[in-house]
Amino acid sequence: MKKLIYILVSILVIGSLQSAVPAAAPVASAKASKATGELKAEKLSFAYADESGKRLLGFEKKNPKRYVQAVTAPGKILPIKFNKHQKRNEQSTDRQNHYNFDKDQGELFTVIKGSVPGDESVLLAEKDAFQGHEFLSYKPSGKGKLTKDVIRNIEKAKKRKAVSHEVIGQAGNGVTIGLVVFEKKKGQKPLASLVVASKSGLLFEDFPGNDDLQSTWRVDDGGEIDASMFKVLFVTKSKVGYALAYEWFGFEGCSLNVIQQQGGKFRDILSNYRYTAPL
Repeated sequence: MKKLIYILVSILVIGSLQSAVPAAAPVASAKASKATGELKAEKLSFAYADESGKRLLGFEKKNPKRYVQAVTAPGKILPIKFNKHQKRNEQSTDRQNHYNFDKDQGELFTVIKGSVPGDESVLLAEKDAFQGHEFLSYKPSGKGKLTKDVIRNIEKAKKRKAVSHEVIGQAGNGVTIGLVVFEKKKGQKPLASLVVASKSGLLFEDFPGNDDLQSTWRVDDGGEIDASMFKVLFVTKSKVGYALAYEWFGFEGCSLNVIQQQGGKFRDILSNYRYTAPL
């Protein structure tokens, strides 16, 4: 009888101790933090394709094996495999384009399935880089203007009149991406903005200019900026908000950027530059 009582007491004590230990709490917290969709620069990098679109040359030297997928416009994800580090050839022109691909220095990848358009810029990503993200459908726009209501709200938010505006593309769920150039008054610097307009409001990626009429926003741009200079690689939505990658073409090369919503504005996640200046 005493032995039976001892066994029952032991079971009750062990059970109470187990229920008091919050072992699952840290695991649940870790999963919750990953599901927020906050992008990390260390999980992403840029690359460009050769003429065939089957090989990619990446910019990041540190542990390139971790990149297993390439995101290409308009948000298409392809599996990739790291091959080797490619050394610079003495005959290299130092241009990051398909003509100089085999002579340029970088991290060499193979597209396992499918291909990207030749010479296109792509975003390399780790397996879980986009955890918690929904990739939205995206369609580039040849021509088109933002609606009067959108422009009215943009001018109100920026407190500056829009002198020109164009649609860059349309994403799923009624998201419009456009470019707006604002009026420059005395004492003001030139300003253009990439604008994401959705049902939840407006988000701006501002491009402040300078008073050099030959190179206002980019080197040798002649003071011009328009929607044709921009290509969107992807648009996603997560608990954090919207995220996108865009390529901005200039006379000497392409500016490559990943941005993500932070409250009512964008924050920079990753930036790089692809030098393609003509010889």
